[in-house]
Parts: sequence; structure tokens; C-alpha cells
Amino acid sequence: MAHRRRLDSATCWLVLGCLVCLSLAKNSSSSNPLSIPPSQYWDGIDGLWSTFPIQIGTPPQVVRLLPGTSATPGDSVFVVLPEGCIEAYPANCAGSRGYIFAINRSTTWSVERLSNSGLFNLLLYEEEKLGYSGNAFYGFDNVTLGLAGSRMPTLSHQLIAGIATPDFWLGSLGLSPLPFNFTTLNEPLPSLLGTLRHEKQIPSTSWAYTAGAYYQDPPVFGSLTLGGYDSSRFVPNSDISIPFGADQSRDLVVGLQSITYDTVGSSPLLSSGVYAFINSMVPQLWLPIGVCQAFEQAFNLTWNETAELYLVDDVVHDDLLSQNPTFTFTLGSDSKAGNSVGIRIPYAAFDLNISAPLVPSTSRYFPLKRAQNSSQYTLGRVFLQETYIIADYDRSNFSVAQAFFPSPSVAQSLIPILAPGDQAPTVPDDLVSGSGSQRKLSPGVVAGIVITAAVIAVLSGVLLWLVSVRRRRRQSTTPVHSIDYSKPELACHQKALPELDAPKLRKVELAAITGTGSRQELDDHSTSQGGSGNQPLEYELPTGHVAAAEMGVQVSSDCNAPAK
Repeated sequence: MAHRRRLDSATCWLVLGCLVCLSLAKNSSSSNPLSIPPSQYWDGIDGLWSTFPIQIGTPPQVVRLLPGTSATPGDSVFVVLPEGCIEAYPANCAGSRGYIFAINRSTTWSVERLSNSGLFNLLLYEEEKLGYSGNAFYGFDNVTLGLAGSRMPTLSHQLIAGIATPDFWLGSLGLSPLPFNFTTLNEPLPSLLGTLRHEKQIPSTSWAYTAGAYYQDPPVFGSLTLGGYDSSRFVPNSDISIPFGADQSRDLVVGLQSITYDTVGSSPLLSSGVYAFINSMVPQLWLPIGVCQAFEQAFNLTWNETAELYLVDDVVHDDLLSQNPTFTFTLGSDSKAGNSVGIRIPYAAFDLNISAPLVPSTSRYFPLKRAQNSSQYTLGRVFLQETYIIADYDRSNFSVAQAFFPSPSVAQSLIPILAPGDQAPTVPDDLVSGSGSQRKLSPGVVAGIVITAAVIAVLSGVLLWLVSVRRRRRQSTTPVHSIDYSKPELACHQKALPELDAPKLRKVELAAITGTGSRQELDDHSTSQGGSGNQPLEYELPTGHVAAAEMGVQVSSDCNAPAK
């Protein structure tokens, strides 16, 4: 029978270090949101928008994208293909579109399991109501958030939609957690946000976004956080929480109770509330015709039937600059009454330019569109310049708040949104600032503890090795006749057994294109018109919100097995 040896101090330190490392690493990896750094560029031809850099393919190709808050196109990543820049477009087409992605330059691009070489119609439930259309080459490839060296995650086999349509001049980084289906409902493909949550790279299925403001002095770039929010980017106590809409493709629906402006004696531009969909993939505001006519009368705007835009000439522009109105959009979960928040938007946010190919030549325009019915009421990207929105898919609600524009010297204040049932690590008062018996560890404190624990574990391991080597050397140099079997350590045994007498231990499908597409589309040489071709488009939306518990199983290892 083998002797049961007592754990020495080095072994205890090693076990303790291992447990501490595992515990803190678990907490820190699941409690830190991801802040995607902006590209430092202002892109677009219907305004100047703050984009975010993404690397796609092998070797990585850098593109600049806009966050896509819309549920249906938001379950994939939109990138512009070389076909999206033809000779008729401006010479700086590639740059103005956030650069292009060349499929044939990526060795990891795959269309495995996709029919029709991956060529399908874009799925645009909400956007097609506004006249948007297009097709895309779908495929799978690697996606790295941020630029090289930013230490952002790399995700493999992500769904990419390569587009050429001018309806979406810039590509988009989809923020929907909903899975995507092609012609079969049995193989749902996870979205980028769903993959991040499944791999526990973010603490919850949530995001926060504000579009940034070029008109600020100095300009302030957009902010995008996954798994949490940046408290430095919105005005405290200016937010309101709103439950998701019943239709998952129209989740970010808000009650728009009124629109007013600050000119003395002015009448409300909207006095009878409506429900509107917040959608960053659309630049303009789509409001009832009566509201648009109120804008026309108040600011001398003229609707251009050909361009279907409110183009602004120099005279009207000078008058608007002189008046410099500030608009207040009053929002709530209900369109008529109840709790609400007022989002103030200066005229500078609406003072935009639009360029070819959307119009023949560059012109100023007011980003307001005439909605024909309630399904078109939309608050687009222009609204998000002054609005901070936080979407929490684990709890099926979102909040809107007045955006704040801190100076460049102000550091981020990232706050994780934990999934229901999760808790942040806590420490006693003497390790944190503020009042109360306990506080959540800040990311910096967690990182410091993790590093310290890792160093302790490594040093303990080295110490254990040195002790083991010293013991073996001592045993190898001790004469056999000098062993005293009457030592106290063995006093509890009836009979001392030599080592060699001990017994041995046992080893324990989107629908394929059936038409020609719209305007400038991808080359559709593999499809034909008719209803007997490829399988129809099917897009499966889950009947409930995506529960965080279904996105992955916590894996742990046992560092505390008994010593033998």
C-alpha cells in the first residue's frame, strides 16, 4: 500500500493559484464588453458618417462599415465588391464606399452548402418597404473586428454578403443576434453577435451605438460597444427603456409623441403621435406626409419629385443657418402618452450633402422623406447622431438617450451588461472607491488581479519543481542503511513498507435570384426568370428572444483533485 503524502506549501500555493486564475479568468472574460474602435474616417455620399474598420478574409482585407441595427439584414456582414464601382461612378468610388472586398483574393472564402454559387437576393424586410433592393454573393470567411494590433476577436466562417447595389453605398456590420437561414430551416447560421456571445467573448447579447457627429467642433466619431455600453457617450438620466416590438424584424419600434423646434411661437411639426422604427441602415427620417408639409412651411423646403428629396438651394440654406433651429423629438414606449424622453437635434445634424450616383451632381439636402403609410415611418442614421441606443436582446428591451460628445481627452467608461443570472465579481470596500459594502470590480482591477494570480501560479510551479528536484537529489545520496523507519511520520503504521512493495496505481437558403436585379447589380449569369428554379427564400425568426443560456455551455476544469 502506497504512502499518502501530505501536500507541501508549494503544492498548496500552486493549487490556490490555479483556482484563483480559473475563477478570475472566467469572470473577466465574461464580464468585459468589446468597444470597436472607429476608423477615424467620415464616409458616404448621402452625408458624412463615422465608420468602423473590419478585416475580412485571408490575407485580411480592411473595409470600413456602418453598424447595421436592422434585424433582417443585420444577421450578416455587408461588404462592397469590385462590381460596385463601375466607370460611371466617381473616380474615388472605392474610397467613398469604405473600400471593396475582392473574393478571389481570399484563400478562406467558401460557398460550401450554398447553391447558385452563393448568388441570392438580399433579404430586406423593412428596407424594401422604403424601395431598397439588391442582390449579393453570399459566402463564409474570417472576420476580425478592428484593425491589426487592436486585439479584437477573430471569428471564422462568418456569413458575408458581397453587394454592388448603390442603395447601400457603404457596407454594414450587422448587429442582429438572429440566426440566418437559406433554403433550409434545419441549418441556421449564427450571426456575428450570436457567435461572439456563444464563444463567451461578450457578457450578454447586447450592443450600444451612437453614430457620431461630423458637425461638432471638433468632430466626434461614432461609438459601438458589444456586450455593454459606454456611459461617457450619453447624458445621465436622459434615457428611457422600451420593450421590443412584437415583430422581431421590427424590434426597435419607438413611440414618437411629438416633434417641436425652439422658435418662439412655433407650432409643433408633429402633434399626433406615431410609431417609428429606428434603423441605422437608412440615412433619412421617413415621416407622415402631413409632418413633411409642416417642415416645408416652417423652413421653406421644396420637394423634388425627380430625386424624391428635399434639395436645398443657397437661399434656403442661408436662411436655415440664420434661424439655426433645434428640434426636439419626444419619444416613449407609447405614441400618445406615458413616460418619455426628449432628444434634441440641432439643424447642423440635418445640414447634409448628397452626391452622384444618387443625384446627378452634389447638392445640399434636408434628410426628410415622405412616408406613404405607417409601415414606412423610420428614424434613420441622421437621428442617431444625437441619440445613444442600447439594445438588450436577453431582456427584449432597448433604451434611447441623448448622446453626449466628450472631449478627446475623456476616457471611455465601459459598463458590461450581464446576462440574466450572471453576477460581476465583487470585492470589499477597501479595494474599491465609493460607498456601499461591495462594488463590482472594474476591468482594470480584474486584469490586475488576473495577472497577479497568474504570476503567483507560475512562481509556485517553479518552486514546486525546485523542491521536487532537491528531494530527489537528497534521496539519491542518502545511504539505505541510514533510513530510520521509526520516524514520527510513519508512527501511525503498524508496519513500515518499502517503496517497491507498494501496489501499482491504476490509470485511472435565401432564395436564389430569379430576376435581373435593380440598377447596378451583380452579374446574374446563372439564373433565369421563372418560378420553377431555385427554392424560395425562407428566413426563420425564432419565436422568442435568443436566450443567453442557449448560446453556449460553460466549460470548467478541475484544479482541485486530491493528491495521491
